[in-house]
Amino acid sequence: MISGIFENCIGSNDIEISLKYWAEFGYQEVKKGQLEAAQAKLLYGHASNLTSLRLQNGNSSEHGLVRLMWWSEPRNEGLDNTLPVVVGSRWFASLTKDIYQVADAFTDDKSHGGNWIYTEPIRAIEGIGNQGKSLYNRFVGVREMFVIGSQTRQAFFQRYNYNRPGYGTIDPSSPLLVSEGTHSSIVTDDHTLSSFYTEVFGLVPMEWNGKQSGYQNPSTRQTLMLEKGQEFYLSVFSSPKAIAGVLQVYSPLYHTPNKSEYAQPGSLGLSLFTYRVEDISQFHERVSASNATSVTPIVPNEFGEPSFGLVSPDKIRWAIVGY
Repeated sequence: MISGIFENCIGSNDIEISLKYWAEFGYQEVKKGQLEAAQAKLLYGHASNLTSLRLQNGNSSEHGLVRLMWWSEPRNEGLDNTLPVVVGSRWFASLTKDIYQVADAFTDDKSHGGNWIYTEPIRAIEGIGNQGKSLYNRFVGVREMFVIGSQTRQAFFQRYNYNRPGYGTIDPSSPLLVSEGTHSSIVTDDHTLSSFYTEVFGLVPMEWNGKQSGYQNPSTRQTLMLEKGQEFYLSVFSSPKAIAGVLQVYSPLYHTPNKSEYAQPGSLGLSLFTYRVEDISQFHERVSASNATSVTPIVPNEFGEPSFGLVSPDKIRWAIVGY
């Protein structure tokens, strides 16, 4: 059985600054580990000494964690200020209690020299809800925004007039009242290959997978910083055992730069997602028999956990972690 997205892994060139940043969103260190360059090359495909910290938001230990990865010799500068929907891009999202508090924090930081690209919160209807017609028939949906920094790519959303228990848990100790990661996104160039996540990973697809969206939707246009005519296919996959930790796969219907090299382990910024599985040996056999490539042996990761790496057919690198 596979988890939801377990960790959102972020290459850091300054662990102390990264810890300070993520603490504002409620993340605290729960585990630390190291790998020598040869071991890191075997598991992650990048030869550099590695120190990693696992960060957890409140009591959310099953999905949506953050792993900070400090490479002594980074592969490259990462996605940096690349816009969201280009091939190879990644980001993840979290629930917040007050999205304007989050927006104000980034606005104030940018006005004092912070290097951020972000969108203003905007209403969105996500699957359920309505636009709101009166004082008595109010808006049901979310407000959402997107933030890009040198080492982070995050979306935030706030619910209005409905709830989804378990899909985002906000710990009261989080200074900005932000949850663990609820869903993570990748951008690929061939949407047909997303069937791998059902057939091999065993994830559960949404009924409406493969839908077209993009600039035509005003909230999507603003949040994902799209230009006229930029549309994409979107599919969503969840774990059979959890409501959160969802994977979203976007495939643009227009030409984009291919930034895959800048979202690989060793890169700075968001560069890897992990899954956790109950029987890693069995899962390794399943992946090895599939059309995945670069499947590594099962070896101890930096935390001493059994782990292996792979590249899915859509050219996304993954790490699998055993219990």
